[in-house]
Amino acid sequence: MYLTGTFKHNLDAKQRITLPAPFRKEFNEKVVLIPVSGKIYGFTPEGHREWVESFFAEGFDPRNKNHVKLRRALTSMAFTVELDSAGRIALGKLGAETIGKCGIEREVTVLGNVDHFEIWDSARYEQEMSEVADDLEDLMFG
Repeated sequence: MYLTGTFKHNLDAKQRITLPAPFRKEFNEKVVLIPVSGKIYGFTPEGHREWVESFFAEGFDPRNKNHVKLRRALTSMAFTVELDSAGRIALGKLGAETIGKCGIEREVTVLGNVDHFEIWDSARYEQEMSEVADDLEDLMFG
């Protein structure tokens, strides 16, 4: 999977968005959504498992309390939702409080970030990208 691009969408009355067509091709029927730092990540179930496992470079140790706590947090905050026949995902399944913490109201930006997509409030995304634009050369070339 290699997701790229930026797409503008509006939530519908049921707090759903249509996943961009290039992304729908990569997802069968299920999407794992997880709120992360004011945005929502979307993974395939396998991609979410790989992401969780990436936090344990030496492998998950069920006798390590920190490993257990981190894995619990990363899995309990995630919601698996169905892609409907129109390619929509229901953000409402995350709950109004979670969506509110992400600042998502109506206008959203959906972007590909290699192994997952991200859903941002459009205004927040534009602000983030304007800040990054100033530092892009430093980020790229140190």
